[in-house]
Amino acid sequence: SRLQENARYSFDFITSAARNAGYYGCAPENDFVIKGLAGNWNSIPEYNLSEAVSGFEAVGDGTYTPTNLLTLPRTEGGVNLNVHIAGNGIDATNIDTNSDIVMFRSLGQPVARLNQTVQPDGEPVVFTPGGQPEFNVNDVVVLSDCEQAVMFKVTGVTTAANTTTLERDTVGGAGNFDNAATVSTLGGDVVPATLSVLGRSYGISATVGHMQTTIFYIAPSTQANQAGDNINSLWRKQGPDAPVELVQGVENMQVWYGIDTTNDGQPNVNRYVPYNAVVDPASVVAVRVRLDVSSPDELAEIGDRLRRTFTKTISIRNAAA
Repeated sequence: SRLQENARYSFDFITSAARNAGYYGCAPENDFVIKGLAGNWNSIPEYNLSEAVSGFEAVGDGTYTPTNLLTLPRTEGGVNLNVHIAGNGIDATNIDTNSDIVMFRSLGQPVARLNQTVQPDGEPVVFTPGGQPEFNVNDVVVLSDCEQAVMFKVTGVTTAANTTTLERDTVGGAGNFDNAATVSTLGGDVVPATLSVLGRSYGISATVGHMQTTIFYIAPSTQANQAGDNINSLWRKQGPDAPVELVQGVENMQVWYGIDTTNDGQPNVNRYVPYNAVVDPASVVAVRVRLDVSSPDELAEIGDRLRRTFTKTISIRNAAA
């Protein structure tokens, strides 16, 4: 019973993140979506809104494709790689090297709406009754409407009764997670810092939310079982926060990505492939996840831990057609 519950809880966490993947408010064209941070996408994986779904495929010899985890937010031995908040990365030396890693990106909930129109060179003022949702200095947020969107770092916060003003100072030669003097679009254009490459204001129907990457992987549990044996668990790193252990007894995770190659305007899966066979991440419209789950402790009846395999296919609701 506990084994089945652990499998259900694991899939609940993964399903929630997968179904939200690709949600950034409304859906503007790539040419009108702006990256305001200075780093390239590989150096800011916690905020890589260019890929709603991505992952790393375990090769089986202790390595991963692509890039052998070089684009994973990591903290190992006091050294940080691609991490916004120092110390909050994943210790890749602990990851189970036979298990895949999967990442989903979206806006975290809840989102706020603008309290007033903001111009391309302005600072957003959002409606936050009772202080919710909460925004803080160093948060990375996305402002979007149905025509345009921009991701930037909050450098200052001014609160009033029911509103919050989000400052977004730019610094020339900034670090990867700072606002840059020039910004780029998903289409590849580079322009001076602005909220809009269209030169248009954002109306009060626009939303502002925290950019959030959710990473699932398998690593040893922080607690041994009753026999003192080390067992694996499902772990999650969400946004810039430190990784947390979710469910004990998840021994292995394998992920296949459902891709749509027909370009017929309908997000239908043509085939499932490992991530190293995904040519265009935008073509991913579903994921199939297999979890090998065990009871944390031995069962006296069989003299061993009980093991079962569970598989679930999850549609990416916000996938591009």
